[in-house]
Amino acid sequence: MFWSKDYIVERLSKIPRTLEDISIEVFEGVPPTNDFLQKAGLSSENCTDASCVCKDSQINVNIEQAGMEKELIYPYVDDSVSNEFTVQSTQYQFMVPYEILDNNIRKEYRIFQPEELKAKFPAAYKQLMEIKQQSMEIKQQSEAKTQELISADYRFENESFLRYINTPKIIITSNSRIQASYDPTGKHVFANGVGVVLGDPTLYHYVTAVLNSSIAKAFPEVWRRKEVQSRGKLNSQMLKRFPIAFPKKEGIENVISTISRYLIYLNRQKKMAKAYAIPGYQELIDFYKRISDLLILDTYITNDLDPRLLDVLAENITASDGGFEYSDDINLLIGLQEIKKNILNSPDFGNCRFSNEFTNILATLKNNTVW
Repeated sequence: MFWSKDYIVERLSKIPRTLEDISIEVFEGVPPTNDFLQKAGLSSENCTDASCVCKDSQINVNIEQAGMEKELIYPYVDDSVSNEFTVQSTQYQFMVPYEILDNNIRKEYRIFQPEELKAKFPAAYKQLMEIKQQSMEIKQQSEAKTQELISADYRFENESFLRYINTPKIIITSNSRIQASYDPTGKHVFANGVGVVLGDPTLYHYVTAVLNSSIAKAFPEVWRRKEVQSRGKLNSQMLKRFPIAFPKKEGIENVISTISRYLIYLNRQKKMAKAYAIPGYQELIDFYKRISDLLILDTYITNDLDPRLLDVLAENITASDGGFEYSDDINLLIGLQEIKKNILNSPDFGNCRFSNEFTNILATLKNNTVW
């Protein structure tokens, strides 16, 4: 039979389990309309002077001694760059003038009052005062409002994202298509995107792989058919409806999760690979991404992969329990190259066959991208 895009979308629409079903929370980030959007551009880690932009008024304010008040500074996810599997470091930091009160999955928090900021975080206090003063000058309201800083000046319009600061999560952004990155510390702040806190932390790598898979290209059409309102951008209501399926074959979920860890490591090292002109680096990423896509497509639709392929992958794609994906050890790259070589040189791998239906689906997804 011919697997049309409509038929694929229909099959995906019938998957009963959703991302919401396996999550503690699916939520949106910092409200982009907030008057005091404290995104600061830092030229280096030890920078003592930087500029901050208040989004609504586009006021530029210097941050003095920014590096001395790290308690209030969080790395910022910029959705203008690729954040597939891992968050790419950028020059931006984000100031959160709140105290996070506990280490539970769901956090309690409180806003710092102006007098506390002035005493404990003078650079942050000075920055907020300068933004308020310049904003008042632009709006010509200096006489109508008090010159004193009050917490309402810098309180976030919607504070719900603060509940999951420092909580491990998946961050999903849209850069020509949806991209998912796993943030194991939960420290990153994002404005244009969606955060997902899973109920079972062992699923983070598998779900990250699914969200980055080729099959995910069909999900915007699934959402539209279920009449999920997109509001012109990615949002939490859309992601809650993302269908989630798990492999029926034993061990395949672990293989997909391990490949996801490989891809986190490889994507983290992209800048290094480019700087040293490491040959075949992108091809290595593409290889593991292709294997992951095959396994996820089989999980969601076909369930007919050659058993010999599954055996070869299970034998070769292994990883220790340690956090190797966050290491900068170049020897790990050599190890991943060897795993690829062993898979390709396996006699069983060379004898594997894919059904016509399987290759038809891949071609349909590739040629009918709807994201």
